[in-house]
Amino acid sequence: MRKYALMFLTALLSVAVSGCNDDDDMMDTKLIKGQWEVVSEDSPEYTCIYDFTTRSELTWSWGNLNTYYLSASGNPIYDKSYSWHVSDPANENPVYLDIVLKEGDETVGEPVYYIVEKLTASEMILRETGESKPQIKFRRRNDLTLP
Repeated sequence: MRKYALMFLTALLSVAVSGCNDDDDMMDTKLIKGQWEVVSEDSPEYTCIYDFTTRSELTWSWGNLNTYYLSASGNPIYDKSYSWHVSDPANENPVYLDIVLKEGDETVGEPVYYIVEKLTASEMILRETGESKPQIKFRRRNDLTLP
């Protein structure tokens, strides 16, 4: 009887352990949406804001990106528009973010690819793909009224 109980318990434990996954460790790419301020030491001479938007909650992995500079008085000044797409962390590791310049509704040129090294509710770190590319560090901004 003990033998059957031990076999049953072993089978039950193997199902329980295999049912656990690493989803808690998976990057939540929905956090990209919103306003981000560049805080990299590489560019202290200006303050740049990235405003990632999506068309709806169902299109969380792609959308539009508008960039702004903050004037000396702290007012945002529109710079450029881009189209963006982020890969699904369930299918790709590392996670990639591609950004393409837009003129009107048309994209212009080739995408620039970034590896999303870190993404939390308050911090994002991107690195352009390729040799010796610096990190771009961002902090979340929720206090700006953009034009």
